[in-house]
Amino acid sequence: MIDLHIHTNNSDGSDSVIDVLKKAQKHELSYMSITDHESVNGHYELRNIDVKQYFSGKIIPGVELKNYYKDRVIDILAYNIDIDKFNEYLEKNYKNKTHRMLETKNLKHLYKQAKAYGLTLDPIEEIKWDSDSDWRSVVVYNEIKKHPENEAKVPKDLWESFSNFKKDYVYNRNNMFFLDKKDDYPSPAETVKQVHLAGGVAFLAHVHEYKWVKDKIQYITELVEDSNLDGIECYYSNFTEEQIKELLEYCKKNHLYTSGGTDYHGTKRPSVEIGVGKGNLRIPDEIIKDWYNG
Repeated sequence: MIDLHIHTNNSDGSDSVIDVLKKAQKHELSYMSITDHESVNGHYELRNIDVKQYFSGKIIPGVELKNYYKDRVIDILAYNIDIDKFNEYLEKNYKNKTHRMLETKNLKHLYKQAKAYGLTLDPIEEIKWDSDSDWRSVVVYNEIKKHPENEAKVPKDLWESFSNFKKDYVYNRNNMFFLDKKDDYPSPAETVKQVHLAGGVAFLAHVHEYKWVKDKIQYITELVEDSNLDGIECYYSNFTEEQIKELLEYCKKNHLYTSGGTDYHGTKRPSVEIGVGKGNLRIPDEIIKDWYNG
């Protein structure tokens, strides 16, 4: 079995690199990849660890990257990259785009728009939130709902649910709450180009998690055409057997590579375990044979 989607405490996971190695060994994985968000620090740690003391399988260098495509943020997984070469790209393009910095900037934007809309809000400096972990849209929505008088000032569907606020207002280019993130994250085409320059291959991550995409297959087709993407993450903790089968068949038909992983985050997502996801995930070794020979 393999698991090529694992996070450590070098990004938003809870486990150390050594803890991850031990758990991968416990589940008898043949291959694994640490895919922290916009960081390869875990792989630098591996250089100073006697890996065989903890894990007998093989480790594929990896990283997960945010991209901006069709007014939405999506994730691309990069594998088999030259760590040193790709780290130069990460330092240049992501170092100053931490969660704290981006969420603080975007919260100010949403707050300003809400005030322009005539809504009642507490002074921004009095709003309590954690810029390292909270999301600006959630914070602003809760602030809007905190003041009952705002109900008469906003559309009914916005007031009814955060999901509506996020989908129809924050991500709607025709709405004043729209957040354009084209300056925050690169396009998939640029990311794939950089992955290839670092000797790696690029995969679309967890496509069925993108609930706003109605036709997943059409979306993948357009994304591949626009970005020269190499493959698709076909196995994932939340995917159904039918979804996995459909993605595998699509990749075979369209000559795309296949991959899979649990998206393990340790205690941050306690229902997901390395190698087995929510208990029944089994990712066969052979799905990577076309793109990995290590």
